[in-house]
Amino acid sequence: MICKRCGNYLEEDEIICHICGAMVSRSDEPRDTGVRALRQGRHSAAPTSLPDEARSEIPEYGDFENSPFPVEQERGVHRKPPKASGPVLETFASRPNTRRGVPVHGSSRTRPVVSRRGKAKGVSQHPVNWMMIGVICVGLAMLAGIGYLVYLNTSDAGQRMTARKRVLATNEALLTLASSADSARETARKEALKSLDDAPAQSYWVVGQEYLDEGDMDDSIIAFRIADILDPENYDGLMQLSTAYELNSMDNEAEAVYQSLIKTVNPSRTEAYTALITLYLDTGRDPEAADMMLLAYQSTDKDSFRQQRKDFIPNTPQVDTDHLAGRYELEQRITVTSPQGYEIYYTLDSAAVLPKGGQLVENNTVTIPEGTFVLRAVCVADDLVSDEMSMSYTVYYPSPPAPKCNLAPNTYTSLHTVGLRAGANTQTREQRSKKTKEQLAKEDQQTFYYTIDGSTPDPELSPVYDGTPIQLPSGGVTLRAIAVNGYGKQSSTLEVTYKFKAKPYLQAIYSDADTFDGFKLNSTSVEDFKAQFGQPKSAVTTQYLTLADEAQHLEYAWGYAVFILNENKWQMVRIEMNDKIAASPRGVGLGDSESDIVAAYKDMGMLPNQDGSRNLYYNDLNSGVVLQNDDDTRTVQYSCKTTDGKVWILQYLLNNDRCVKIIHYYKP
Repeated sequence: MICKRCGNYLEEDEIICHICGAMVSRSDEPRDTGVRALRQGRHSAAPTSLPDEARSEIPEYGDFENSPFPVEQERGVHRKPPKASGPVLETFASRPNTRRGVPVHGSSRTRPVVSRRGKAKGVSQHPVNWMMIGVICVGLAMLAGIGYLVYLNTSDAGQRMTARKRVLATNEALLTLASSADSARETARKEALKSLDDAPAQSYWVVGQEYLDEGDMDDSIIAFRIADILDPENYDGLMQLSTAYELNSMDNEAEAVYQSLIKTVNPSRTEAYTALITLYLDTGRDPEAADMMLLAYQSTDKDSFRQQRKDFIPNTPQVDTDHLAGRYELEQRITVTSPQGYEIYYTLDSAAVLPKGGQLVENNTVTIPEGTFVLRAVCVADDLVSDEMSMSYTVYYPSPPAPKCNLAPNTYTSLHTVGLRAGANTQTREQRSKKTKEQLAKEDQQTFYYTIDGSTPDPELSPVYDGTPIQLPSGGVTLRAIAVNGYGKQSSTLEVTYKFKAKPYLQAIYSDADTFDGFKLNSTSVEDFKAQFGQPKSAVTTQYLTLADEAQHLEYAWGYAVFILNENKWQMVRIEMNDKIAASPRGVGLGDSESDIVAAYKDMGMLPNQDGSRNLYYNDLNSGVVLQNDDDTRTVQYSCKTTDGKVWILQYLLNNDRCVKIIHYYKP
């Protein structure tokens, strides 16, 4: 049964409600039916129809606020406030607005729930909207893909993932193409770079380091090479690439990278030098290691490299303290030693490369001859070469003073002779005391060479003064003389000018006024020459000496003549005759002796030269000389400069002291 005061369920035999304490009143009312009966445990009760009238005033089970005895106020029972519910239904239903329950008064009838069709309608189940779920799933997948791409492109970890994939997909052909400098492959190169540019260069550097730490040298090298293409001249990255090459036994490739770092990337940093020196030492290339130590010191100014090289290579050769660089008289013998006892190679040739181009020092002695030389030497230990020792020496031999003569320069009215003697020695007694007798003898041994024809004395050609006084001719005369001592050293030149107004007066020098009858050089035409001397036996087109102009060679029984085309006119430039065809200059020519010919021109009367020739006179282009030929014939030759600036040569060829041929020509 139900307590009418609090609505609590009571057993049939209970008298007092154990909730509110109210007495249970029993009545003879008919038993409850419907929902109330069901809630009271009467499962066999038939449901009752809901009343048709409004239920707002009908109390239901659980509507304690409608109970005539509020439990909370009378008994102090505190209940939890009701939970918020959904919106209150405005339509009429069998449930109360706030609490579930049944009408308190079981005898009240409720209206039945009917459908619009007049039938009872069961509660329908809501179907699942699979299309909406599919759209949501696709959207989530797209968002996940976009997020993944953003992750790959923006995060360090994602970029490294991309770099690893690219490294595994890259081959040698792609790397070669991406680094190619061939302009013809520029388009393909850009495509290759684009495929490698999925990740930044820094990611490739990091991935390469990761592969290197894992011992995967091949992939590490590929990653570093890609990074180098995208980020060239990264010093630290390239050092890692070289390390990977070395660990992978690719020494040549590692050396090439080190050389690039040294030469182009950053020559002032030390890491590449140190690594390359170590590589050379590990591979037995000691000379190259020594050279690299020197280059490292010069490029970085780090003294550690200099000290390392100093301890590695042999010490520099040394010379004795008495023969340090400087100026010395006479030949010097210098002592050169190796502090460690190694072999020494030296050279006095500035162009020679040591040690290959040098000479082995024997007995630790090097001789420095006369002249200025730079002595260079190195010590050699197996394949290691020390730094060069360089010393500059100037060795000279004492030169004699210029000779003196016994005739003062002046104008004289009679002819005179002149003699030569040694000049005053300028050395002090102390200086001479330090020299040996042999040295003093060579210094005091002097030979005099002289000229009076106007030329400069030549120790190889000019006549030697033997103590016989030199006869000076009439007119203006210049005496020139030199002295040569036993060392072959030549003095300065003595030059004294005289003027003698006395007979016999000398003849005039050869000039362009001395011509042959019937023709003249650079003037006579070929037509005039043929009219004078007849038609030639033959005519040949040729070239004359160094001239590019066309020339004609006309052959005659007495010799030949040569003409060149000048300003559209053929002019005579050379004639050679062995028979008399015309009167020769000054009446001397074929058949005359040497003395006859030289007497017709100026002759200073100088003695014969050392080779048998004799100077007649000399004034630049105007000169006369008697030449001694190799076939024992002699030639009297004169030259002059004409008024129009041309040079003429006149030669008399002598055989057995008789003129057998005359040659007269123009010298361009």
